[in-house]
Parts: sequence; structure tokens; C-alpha cells
Amino acid sequence: MSAQVIVIGAGYGGLTTAAILAHNGVEVEVFEATGHLGGRASFDFKDGFIVDYGIHANRFGREGAAASALKEINYELEFVRMGEPLLYYEGSFVKLPTAPVDFIKTKILTAADKAILIGNMVKLVAGKHQNLADRSLESILIGRNRKAIPEIFSILAGLCLVAPDISKTSAGEMAQFLKRAMRAKENVAYPKGGTRQIIEALASKIEKNGHIRTGHRVKAIEIENGKVKSVLVKGEKHKAEAVVFAVPLQRIPDFLEKGLPQDFIEKCASIVPTAGISVDLCLSDKVSDIDGLVVTPNPLTMGQFTSNIDPDVAPEGKQLATFYYPLPVTLLDDKENAEKEEEKFLDLIEQMFPGIMEKVEWRRILTLKMVDGFEPRVGQSAKHRPGVRAPQVENLFFAGDVVSAPGSGGDVAFFSGVEAARQVLSYLK
Repeated sequence: MSAQVIVIGAGYGGLTTAAILAHNGVEVEVFEATGHLGGRASFDFKDGFIVDYGIHANRFGREGAAASALKEINYELEFVRMGEPLLYYEGSFVKLPTAPVDFIKTKILTAADKAILIGNMVKLVAGKHQNLADRSLESILIGRNRKAIPEIFSILAGLCLVAPDISKTSAGEMAQFLKRAMRAKENVAYPKGGTRQIIEALASKIEKNGHIRTGHRVKAIEIENGKVKSVLVKGEKHKAEAVVFAVPLQRIPDFLEKGLPQDFIEKCASIVPTAGISVDLCLSDKVSDIDGLVVTPNPLTMGQFTSNIDPDVAPEGKQLATFYYPLPVTLLDDKENAEKEEEKFLDLIEQMFPGIMEKVEWRRILTLKMVDGFEPRVGQSAKHRPGVRAPQVENLFFAGDVVSAPGSGGDVAFFSGVEAARQVLSYLK
């Protein structure tokens, strides 16, 4: 037996589960196929810059999923407060309304549009998100034939759920987010040092009562008589009392041929992720003083000058900026179309910040066919996605940003990681 518990995958979900188990005295072994930790939330060092793998919003800051998960291991995340989000609107930056009072004060909406928008907010918050889960956000909007209404909700859905296509976005997922946002003291915050702080805190806890094996790709999971019998890694079979699968659930067919219901495997494989283009710019000089999110409405994009939020991520006198353009994964499958969208995206960044490209020391452009593990669309809301317990396999558990848990993206990974750890601890008793 290699450990009491084997965790497959060292993204947020796997690291969270393993850290909580280790904190509770369970011996854990984490197998990670790549050479780095964090999965799609990893980070790189480049010429004095600390570059996260794209933008990673920590929704609700100290009240959010990341902070809550790390409290399970007695770690207090240190956050840096971000500035107000700005909307690039008709050639200039204006405050992006995010709260009811902001919508009332904003000058980008008419009085009639403000009244309709507030009415829609009330409708979403007052409704039961379970009843709205199978309806698209667009279909429930009052005044959806007015240009401003779907445009504003597309922005909100893009920022809150990374799902700007409101004809597909689940109204229930949006309602659930708004309810939580109205109770929160802050909308978003940036962890000091970026994702590095989170990953290193979780890894440090794991290594006190276990091991993390990078460069160790799991080839297969062997299931026999309703239990995981072994995990095959580098030609060796490893055994444990419980196994946590913390790789995107779409990849389950790559790891096992039998043991789980076929309809369950097919359902996991069919889950549609969010996707898009990410651009990191390491700049030789300061381009902007903006210290909050920058959003464009059409097309919806978002970005930030990370070093204005946390100066430690860039050398003195230089600047780090990251921008993200959500796109359907099917579009990115077409290389020619993807290249056209990339060019359009870069032109938009230059339009917002004239001369920025002339100050680029290093840039990284990523075409990402999986950003978050699922798109919060109709048919993929929490009630439709798999839970942390595998069907018909008593010692197999799931964690990660596809598993059924509140929120989207990293929030789901943290919440599912916490729940998976609790379920494993209960199973081991």
C-alpha cells in the first residue's frame, strides 16, 4: 500500500483534498502528471515576473471558497484589495456597475433600462435557483429585446460565471451567484503573490504527512468488485484505502475501461468546459495606473494590471498585465478562426492602451480549450453534475472544478475538495 489515500491530480481540487486529509492525520500520496502544481491555476517565474496561468478571480475574497478551504488547514490567506472594476465603453473607461446602487447611478443606462434591470435582479434573487436552473438567463429576462439589458447581463454572466452567452447560461446559476454576492462584503480580491501563495500553502501541509509526486502520470485505475483495487503509475501498481480522482471528469474514459456505469462515463465525457484566449504581457515600463478589472462589453473580455494590485509580481519599474477573452471551445477547434480572434483581441488591448505592445518585453498567448471544467449552462448546473462520491465504487471520490458544488471554476474546485476530504474521512472511520 502506497498510502492511506491516493489523490490523482494536483490542481486546486486535488491539493485541497490532500491538504485537509494530511491535516487530519491521513497519509496521502498525490500523483501529478506534469512537472508543476496547481493545474490550470499554476504560475511561472520569468525574468523577475511571477506570472499566473491566466486570470484567477478569488470571488468574495476573505469570505470566498479559497479562503474557506485554507481555513480547514488553519491557514489564513493574505489578500490584496483590488480597485473598482472599469468598463471600456465608447472609447473611454467608466465605472462598471456591479451593485444595485451602481446601476441606479450609472450614466451608461437610460432611466427605463435601469428600472428594468433592477426588476430582473429582484426576479433572480427572489426566485429559487433550483427552479431556474433549467432555464437560460436570456429566456427569463424582462426587456430582453432592449439592447442594454442583454448586454449588461452578458457582462455580469461573463464576469461572475465566465459564461457570457446568456442564451445558454443557466439562470439558476446566475441567481445563486447574485444571492451570495449581495451578502458579501467584497466582490473580488487578489491573493498576495497570486496563485503561488495558495498552492504553496496547500503543498506544505500535504508534505507534512505525505508526498507529492510530480511527473507521475497515472495510466489506469483498476476497479474490482465495487472498489478501486489499484492505481497504475510508471508500471507499478499502488494501493490505498481510498482514491480521489481530481482530474477533469471529462477524462475518466482515459483512466478506466470498466467499473463505473457506462452512462455515467459518457455524461462526464460530454461536459462542455469554458474556453478562451489568455494574453500575458510583461512590460518594460508602466502603461496604466488601473488597479481593478478592466472589462469590454462587445466582445466581452477582461483584464488586469496585476502588478498595480500586487507590486511583488513584477520587477521595480516594470509592469505585468493579463487579459482574457472567453470563447466557445468549438471555435478554438478551428485554427484559422482562433487566429482571427487572437488578432482581434490583441488589437482591442492596443486600442484600450495605445502603445502597450511597444513596451512588451515578453508575452505569452495561450489558446485554452479548458479554462474552467464546466460552462454553467443549462443542463450543466450543480444538480446535473456528478457529486464527490463515485457511483457503484465505494472507495472512489471526485474533486475538482467539474464536480457538483456551488459557484464556478476555482470556487467549485475548492468547495468540492473540502467536501471530498470530509467524505473520505468519514469513509476511513
